[in-house]
Amino acid sequence: MIFLIILGIIAITIFVIIFLRHNKKKDFDLTPRNSTGEEINIENNNNPGIAPVYEGDFAFEDWQTWEDFLQEVGVIDIRNGMIEYEMGNNSRKFIMLAEEKQSNPYLKTDIELNQSNMLSEIFLNGVINPLKITTQSQKVEMTDFLNELKEHSKYLKGTNDEMKQYAQMVIDDTLKYQRQTGRFENRTYLQFEATVTPDEVYGDTPDVLEEQIHEKALEKLLRQIERASSILKKADHPLEPLDTFGLLDVLYKTFHRESSVKMRFEDIIRLQRFSIFTSHQESDKLFKEVNQRIQIENQLVAHARDAMWLQQQIENKEKLANGQDYYQSYDDSSDKNNDELNWKEFESAD
Repeated sequence: MIFLIILGIIAITIFVIIFLRHNKKKDFDLTPRNSTGEEINIENNNNPGIAPVYEGDFAFEDWQTWEDFLQEVGVIDIRNGMIEYEMGNNSRKFIMLAEEKQSNPYLKTDIELNQSNMLSEIFLNGVINPLKITTQSQKVEMTDFLNELKEHSKYLKGTNDEMKQYAQMVIDDTLKYQRQTGRFENRTYLQFEATVTPDEVYGDTPDVLEEQIHEKALEKLLRQIERASSILKKADHPLEPLDTFGLLDVLYKTFHRESSVKMRFEDIIRLQRFSIFTSHQESDKLFKEVNQRIQIENQLVAHARDAMWLQQQIENKEKLANGQDYYQSYDDSSDKNNDELNWKEFESAD
C-alpha cells in the first residue's frame, strides 16, 4: 500500500513538472531592446510588425502545398543558406549544411590512410555542438561542363570546320551517353546547428532584430564550419558550406529521388521560370491538356503582339502623312526646346 502511494506521488510530480515546462514554452521575444537590454517603447501606429496582413482567396484548397509541409515539420524559413526551425522555448534554431569533399583512398599509402583516420577521429572527439552526418547518392552531372566545352570548341584556333564539327559531335555523343547511362556517387553532408537567444541580439525595430538574429546565426555556423574544415582539410576532406541554391538542391533531391534524376533543379529554374512543379503521377490525358493550354496561351500572346505591332505601323504612317516626325526621341525635342528658350532669354537680355 505504501509503495502504491509513493508511486502515485512520483507520477503526480512528473506530470506537474511536464505541465509546467510545457506552459513555459513561448516564441522568440522580438521586443525591441537597446544595447543594455532595456525595452524600447514604440507607438503602435508606427509599428509595422502589427500591421494587418490581407491575403487573397486561395484557388487550390484540395491539395497540400510544399509550404504547408514545411510548416508541419517545423521549418519557418529557408534563406541565407540556413534552415530555420521553430523551438517554442524563446529561441531560434538554425541549420546549415556543408559538403565534405571526397578523396580516393586507393591512391594513398597506409601512412596517409592512418593519418586521415586519426584526423577524422580528432575532429569527432572535439565536436561540442549538435552535429549530424548524412550521405546521399546523387547522379554524376557533367552537363554544364560539356556545354561549356562545346561552346569553346567553336572558337578553337588553328582548326578547320571539319575538326570543329567532329569535336561537337563527340561532345554531343558524350551528353547523350550521360543521359542514357546513370552514374551515381555518394555525397556526404554535415549538418551544423546554432541557437540564438534574445540576450544575444538587440534592436529598435522587429526588422532590425530579425536581421541581427540571422547575422548572429550565420556567424556561429560559419565559425563551426571553419573550425571543422581546418582539421578535415588536412585529411583531404575539406568542407564547403552550401548556399541557398545548394541547400534547396539537396532538399529537392531528397524529396524527389526519382524525378531529380530526370530533371535537374537548375533546369527547373532555368526553363520553367519558377513555375509550379509537381512530382505527382498524373494521367497522360491531363498532361496533354495542360500542354495544349500552354500552347494556346503562347499563340494568343503572339497574335496579340502582332496585331498591336500592325496597329502601331498604321499610326506611324498616318503621322508621317501629316508631316509629324514620330521617330524623333523625346530628349532631342526637349533639348531643342531648351535651346530655343535660352536663345529667347539671351535676346531679351540684350
